[in-house]
Amino acid sequence: MLLAVFTYNQRKRRRLLIWALGLILFFANSFIVDEFVRVWEMDVTPVWEIDSDLKTAIVLGGGVYYDTETDVVSYGGNADRYLGVLRPYHENRITKVLVSGGGANYLAQNVKEGEMLKRLYMLCNVDSADILVEGKSLNTYQNALYSKPILEDLGEEKFLLITSASHMRRAVACFEKQGINVVPHPVMKSVGIRRYEIDHLLVPRIMNFHKWSALIHEWIGFVSYKVRGYV
Repeated sequence: MLLAVFTYNQRKRRRLLIWALGLILFFANSFIVDEFVRVWEMDVTPVWEIDSDLKTAIVLGGGVYYDTETDVVSYGGNADRYLGVLRPYHENRITKVLVSGGGANYLAQNVKEGEMLKRLYMLCNVDSADILVEGKSLNTYQNALYSKPILEDLGEEKFLLITSASHMRRAVACFEKQGINVVPHPVMKSVGIRRYEIDHLLVPRIMNFHKWSALIHEWIGFVSYKVRGYV
């Protein structure tokens, strides 16, 4: 669109505007972005299908913000990621929770996401003795790296891994690279059943740019981790 504004060639301007309109309609289309997201996201596992041999769940941090002035914790759009472990725990499908996450905000690096999540779980009647904390990691690679010695001390063969459905592929790859056998339990699936309503098929929605942003972030993250040997 900027090129169309600054070019004096009317034919070229017309072509650029057509391309701009086409790209906007493509990326704002709900059906198209949902199909791409559906291919990338891992399917959510029903709680009743969790392997009975599992004892410990790993919950990955990310998005927790701590206000040092008011002692208020904000869980943002990832709240379901943190709450997803409660039902398996209270139904005795898992007996321990390892929360992995470092600095809760850049201005207070001494405040750890893992500790903030431990507070949340204790408020939700999870026994403090059942909560393990890894508080050094700042990304998915470090989640796996710093969780490894804690998990090895437990002497278990495999672990339940909980994170968002769009983030799960990268998370599983990071833990497997560290030699940790994990069973994915995705949460926060952002698309549901396939829809064929006219408004979903044809009406552009600005919210779909956010879906593309999150999806492209994961694509780039996975490729960059692959290049650096993290996965």
